[in-house]
Amino acid sequence: MPGDRRVMRRRSEAGEGRFGTLFALVVVGVAIYLGVKFVPVLINVYSFRDSIDEQARFAGTPHHDEDLIKRNLLARARELDLPVGAKDVFVERAGNQIRIRVTYTVPVETPVHTFNMKYDENVSLPIF
Repeated sequence: MPGDRRVMRRRSEAGEGRFGTLFALVVVGVAIYLGVKFVPVLINVYSFRDSIDEQARFAGTPHHDEDLIKRNLLARARELDLPVGAKDVFVERAGNQIRIRVTYTVPVETPVHTFNMKYDENVSLPIF
């Protein structure tokens, strides 16, 4: 008889282990899914931020005026599939300073919710 009790106890514990494993797999699956949705967007945003800094650093070179900076940033945003329009990019020279501001929102859609990631990039550098 004591052997029978051990067998029954093990069977009930095995069911609890399966539920815990299933729950962990669901959590890992959701994390991977969200990573696949968000990581590429974040990489593109950081790359675009680098492009804004680069345009500000080269603002002092000949023929690198506000219109060219704006066109370059819009082209880079298109390459990165970021929803940046002409009205979202503001470029201003004031004396020996260049100021670039880009505001945009990137929607990331999931089956449950659409996340609107808002960005407001500001760069202000001296022109040499």
